Amino acid sequence: MSLVRRSTLRHETRSLLSEYSDSSTIHGVKYLGGPRRRWPERLWWLLAFGASLYTCGALILNTYRKWSTDPVLVSFSQTPTPLWRIPFPSVTICPLNMVRQSVFNFTDVLTRLEDDPKTNLTDKEYDFFLIDIVQQLRTLSLICYDYNLVHLRKIPGFWTNATEDYCFQLMAQVVSSEENLFDMFSWKGSNKTYLSAIVTEAGLCFAFNMMTNSKIFRDNVLYFSKPNANMANINELDWTPEKGFPKDTGLDQFPFRFVNGGTGNSLELALTTNPKDYDFLCEGPFQGYNVLINTPVEVPSINGGYVRVPSNQETLIMLKPHLIYTSNALRSYEPTGRQCYYESERYLRFFRVYTQLNCEMECVTNYTLEKCGCTAFHLPRLPGTEICGPAKIQCYREAVEDLNNVAVDGVKDLEADEETPICNCLPSCTYLTYDSEISYGDVSFKGHHRSNTYFASGTKENVSYAYIMLFFKEDQFISLRRGELFGKTDFVANCGGLLGLFMGVSILSIVEIVYFCTIRLLYRLKDHRDITAEAT
Repeated sequence: MSLVRRSTLRHETRSLLSEYSDSSTIHGVKYLGGPRRRWPERLWWLLAFGASLYTCGALILNTYRKWSTDPVLVSFSQTPTPLWRIPFPSVTICPLNMVRQSVFNFTDVLTRLEDDPKTNLTDKEYDFFLIDIVQQLRTLSLICYDYNLVHLRKIPGFWTNATEDYCFQLMAQVVSSEENLFDMFSWKGSNKTYLSAIVTEAGLCFAFNMMTNSKIFRDNVLYFSKPNANMANINELDWTPEKGFPKDTGLDQFPFRFVNGGTGNSLELALTTNPKDYDFLCEGPFQGYNVLINTPVEVPSINGGYVRVPSNQETLIMLKPHLIYTSNALRSYEPTGRQCYYESERYLRFFRVYTQLNCEMECVTNYTLEKCGCTAFHLPRLPGTEICGPAKIQCYREAVEDLNNVAVDGVKDLEADEETPICNCLPSCTYLTYDSEISYGDVSFKGHHRSNTYFASGTKENVSYAYIMLFFKEDQFISLRRGELFGKTDFVANCGGLLGLFMGVSILSIVEIVYFCTIRLLYRLKDHRDITAEAT
């Protein structure tokens, strides 16, 4: 570029800046380049303009960080949610009397084998079990207290890596049957039980209002669930927390639900156990039942929490739903930003429906299979997968502990093994749980039976009873809504407000800058060339 052209460009640029400062709509600019301004004045306005620009930029950057890293606002719903929009929870009953002594005397067999592993067993024991007693003891040790395992080290054939599939049938034989356990079952005035026998860490349990395997698990997934005959006649809906109930569906369809709360709309249970059947060497000193409360599409787990129901007492469990739903406006955000998954976003290998509990169970299953070569008996699995036996119990617990360490990594400066997976099981975007308030009271079932024959079993003098009532505390509840803290419109409005407050800038002010830097500058240069050409 020639010296003349450079001089012309500098001259036109100075003139353009002077013209812009006189006509600019941005506050303070006209004092920077205007004529007859001394340097102290210009320095004053330069400092003021720089301070305003810095403050405005810092506040806009802070707003952007808040919008990008924490875009979610959880607020109360403006209207209460009626009970009929959600199902009654899945209620799972797990007897602490996991092995009945009248069927299998765990204490007697363990003691005799500990004293002399070669002791001959009675014909009655062989007739009942059909296979070697050691195999039965190996299976039942999975649900009995751990300290018993040290007594079995010298028993030949006990310490194997895997157990057999028949363990589920064996657990069903040694626990109380549905007919013997449930002395009363009342749901909406009917005594039909609608129960499914399932397995948890505590052995065989009975679940009410839990979806069937075809709705919970994917094809070819194995999980022990044996519904009773009443379940064959139900009309099961395709319910998920995110989909909810389809429109125009009746209240008698599955999963069940109530319209109103209170004790008049409750699930009532009376559970019985013969004290002579308690095997304290297997179960420890505790008596009663564990009650697990979940959504119908989740697999119950003792580790997920439970309510302890003692024998010979009345237990009232008042339920209060806790529901968080997420606005569809957040679907465009990353799951880590909104801290939840929509059901279609996270694929699970075993489960059809994503929930945080299902995700955690699947993560434990996958890691246990990788670390130990087998899975625990209460976890879902694929065909051909071995079930962990007593020799793998410690490996399974170490796998669970590894995953727990990953969960607190960075909180307590724990460093997880590089081979340990990160489950990243965020909550569901539509998150439903059931909080509970519990009250207990003493009852005398024996006296009641002597004067009342309402109970199905009639008078039983030598059994312990537990009465349970579950009901919603209120007819409606306030749900929570996860929505946008700053949408795109809110972000632009906040930025525009800050720019207007500190600098008087609008969209037209930005257009004005672009205009002076491009179109206006080019035309001034063109006019200068035309004048120069005419002069020559």
